[in-house]
Amino acid sequence: MHDYRAMTRTQLLQHLRVLEGQTTPSSTKATKRSHAGEKTNTAALHDSEERLRAILDTAVEGIITIDDRGLIESMNPAAEKTFGYAAHEVIGKNVSLLMPAPYREEHDGYLANYQRTGTAKIIGIGREVTGQRKDGSVFPMDLAVSEVRLADRRLFTGFVRDITERKKSEERLASLAKTLEEKNKELEIIVYVASHDLRSPLVNIQGFSRELAHACAQVRAHFDAESAGRPKESIAPLVEQDIPEALQYIQAGVAKIDTLLSGLLRYSRLGRAALRPEPLNMNRMLAGILQVMEFQVHGSGATVHVDKLPPCIGDATQVNQVFSNLLDNAIKYLAPGRLGQISITGRQEGGASIYAVRDNGLGIAAEHQPRVFEIFHRLNPAQGEGEGLGLTIAQRILERQSGKIWLESQPGQGSVFYVSLPATKVK
Repeated sequence: MHDYRAMTRTQLLQHLRVLEGQTTPSSTKATKRSHAGEKTNTAALHDSEERLRAILDTAVEGIITIDDRGLIESMNPAAEKTFGYAAHEVIGKNVSLLMPAPYREEHDGYLANYQRTGTAKIIGIGREVTGQRKDGSVFPMDLAVSEVRLADRRLFTGFVRDITERKKSEERLASLAKTLEEKNKELEIIVYVASHDLRSPLVNIQGFSRELAHACAQVRAHFDAESAGRPKESIAPLVEQDIPEALQYIQAGVAKIDTLLSGLLRYSRLGRAALRPEPLNMNRMLAGILQVMEFQVHGSGATVHVDKLPPCIGDATQVNQVFSNLLDNAIKYLAPGRLGQISITGRQEGGASIYAVRDNGLGIAAEHQPRVFEIFHRLNPAQGEGEGLGLTIAQRILERQSGKIWLESQPGQGSVFYVSLPATKVK
């Protein structure tokens, strides 16, 4: 193969004429006759080169040409700015220099495969790839590669564009979309509570308010001048039974509404609370939680075992709230007549720390399991106090920290609540 880079313009022109059958290297006479035309062609070639150089120098996109061995032949100023190299630093070197691992090691194989089979993975196909600058930093970029076939060799031209800012914008849009989705979910919950859970106490308040109004009307009637002779005992049931009962139901309805609204307020505040993610020592956190709950654990007669737990990344206050709630539920719903056993274990898997809070309590039937994370949902309202918010808030906390919560349970055997949070290594 000829080394075109070492040829002069005249030699290139002469070689082209040989290929076209217009002349041969030894035809001195023909060369003399075409001397004037050669000058014209040389000038035209020079003009064409200058135009091409102007285009390359002023192009916004980086443009890099390589030969069929993957060696860089040229790099325009935009590409120099993108990668941080001067053109003379990379010309003659393999283009894989501009790629991070593992793409660097794979590149020559792709090129050889294309030349052997004609199957393109990048050539002729625009795609997003990762580039590496001179300082070693990596960045996302758009890459389009075209092939140019010359007489007896081929060149490949790559057009590159740094898309770091575009990627940042896409990430911001994705974050906004996620926030909007969370707010819509909150709105759906609020609408559901307003139309369903608040309706029941409001109906009670409305009904017993009418009964109270009717009782008051009867009391007034007893004091009416026309009823002055009616015995005092006839109003006693109204004052001692009907009115107090109506007031009791009204107060209970008001208390229920207050609880629901307070719960909604707590839930909505989670979306506004600033997160402070940090590496968490989970054994230290669980030790603190159990110290606070010592009286409750002792009173239940349960034993609690905590394995060596992997660390994670999370907001310490909110993660503490999640595990406090899970332990509180495990104690609250222990099976009567059976010694309570609670364990907390953990493992790291796929970039996440996964914790299991296991008990041998009452368990949850399969048909009720999908509802345990619904706001204000309580499986056993008579079993202790509570708002039905704990697991809902736990799920919300974990979702905001790229985590999740799920359960496995068998009635009469107990439950396992799993918590997943981003993992970190122990320092």
